[in-house]
Amino acid sequence: MITDKNIRNCVHSHHLFSSLAPGELAALLETAAKIQFSPQENIIYQGDKALRFYLVIEGHLQLYRTSLQGQEKVIEVVRQGRTFAEALMFTEQCTYPVSAQAVSSCLLISFDSESYLKMLRNNSKACIAIMADMSVRLRKDLNEVEILSVQNAQNRFLLFLQRNIKFSDINQGIIKLDIPKRMLASRLSIQPETFSRLIKKMVKDSLIVVDGGIIQIPDLNRLYASSDIPLAQLPVNKQVHFRSQSSSSGLAQSISVHNI
Repeated sequence: MITDKNIRNCVHSHHLFSSLAPGELAALLETAAKIQFSPQENIIYQGDKALRFYLVIEGHLQLYRTSLQGQEKVIEVVRQGRTFAEALMFTEQCTYPVSAQAVSSCLLISFDSESYLKMLRNNSKACIAIMADMSVRLRKDLNEVEILSVQNAQNRFLLFLQRNIKFSDINQGIIKLDIPKRMLASRLSIQPETFSRLIKKMVKDSLIVVDGGIIQIPDLNRLYASSDIPLAQLPVNKQVHFRSQSSSSGLAQSISVHNI
């Protein structure tokens, strides 16, 4: 049972719960639990019975799958304010398809899936809210498929950089990583050794400057020009001019990027 007023307010402000009536929310929180995890501590394991779902109050965690050969693949990084495992309520799958492990110190709220389902059966607004959340996740998954469809490891990493740039100037940007580089490599389906060599090469070529978890891009024009990613796969939002290697005339082409 959750009694902390701040946490109750935090839960109620989340769109999956904001449409619940006070009595419905109170009943749901009767079966909820506050759980804390240390870095690298597992929260759920692949194959466990999927009876509950979770809201991240503080910290962030990774969802990963383990192959039959024992290899781990990072599927998603879940950050503060996000939920995970709620979609399993709507399937016949009774076990978690992934494991969840804390990346930093985490504070989670665990909810009973069956109790939430009972609420949804009588609350159309809450149903629409969860559908909207799943639509956002579907779009994110499509972006992930788009990145992984780029065969070249360097281009996959470049596409990640281009989609996560925070612009510090018209031709400069910065990316702040909140996960270890090995985890990012797994997320991009790049072997750790390959990823390490790729980082070193890009630093040597002055495409990026790496300082711990901060990646600086001193010249966006050169970053884009180093890629042979089709223009259709590049993200859309902020205009950036660059010179493409494939342009025989050397004229600048214009594309757009956005954060994911």
